[in-house]
Amino acid sequence: MAIVTVARECGSGGEDIAKAVAKKLNYDCVSKSTIYAEMEEHGKKWLEWGKELDEHVPSTWERYDQSYAGYLALVEHCIYKSALKNNVVILGRGGNFLLKDIPYALRVRITASVDERAKTLAGTVGVNEAEARKMLKYSDHEREIFIKRAYHKDWYDPDEYDLVLNSSHMSADEVVNLIVGEIPARDRAATLEAQETLRRLELASRVKAAIITGFHQFMPTLEVSHDGKEIVLRGVYLFSRERKKVLLDIAKRVAAPTGVRSELHFRGV
Repeated sequence: MAIVTVARECGSGGEDIAKAVAKKLNYDCVSKSTIYAEMEEHGKKWLEWGKELDEHVPSTWERYDQSYAGYLALVEHCIYKSALKNNVVILGRGGNFLLKDIPYALRVRITASVDERAKTLAGTVGVNEAEARKMLKYSDHEREIFIKRAYHKDWYDPDEYDLVLNSSHMSADEVVNLIVGEIPARDRAATLEAQETLRRLELASRVKAAIITGFHQFMPTLEVSHDGKEIVLRGVYLFSRERKKVLLDIAKRVAAPTGVRSELHFRGV
């Protein structure tokens, strides 16, 4: 039943560790290719936008554009949808922040010293260590700001993880075994209440993704949540009341049989 999220610094070996954990546990590994496949289901344009925006610092224009909002909504839904299957390792994309309130999710961060990361990256991409350090600095900055913009969180904050493991100080096998050793406790935390919490988060994220990718007018203030009884839509809209009905119809179709309550407010002349 457990879920594992792995955040990693470039050059720390985190991706290989995530895949090794998945293999040892016989779990599925949810990575960039999984996210892209999910996006393509909504149309080629969303796949193209996703590849452009993935773990990248959004420009001011992008932050207030439907493509970026849709990308984030699709990533969020893919993570919740994958987590619902249980027995998965989710690599990157802020999975640890999204699953913070799910007690059977083990949230791991893999780090390493700059020296070790530079050596690893230099050997992987065939550059000298000075160039590798520049690449690491750029990668760390992009991921840090992506997380700050997407989730309003600090990527480096150790309180956002259950385990922070330094691969400079132990072998990959030791790191894998430490993670695997935590799984039985997480399995026991998969109560019916906790599973229901995840189901509600997945449904709310599914509704939001459907609205943003299927509704032809952008609503930057849109919030979608589940209050325990029904889906709740909040935000301010500037389009016509007829277009509001179209939006609500999308939400009701996707959420069915769960009800939908609108707390949308019109602002205009």
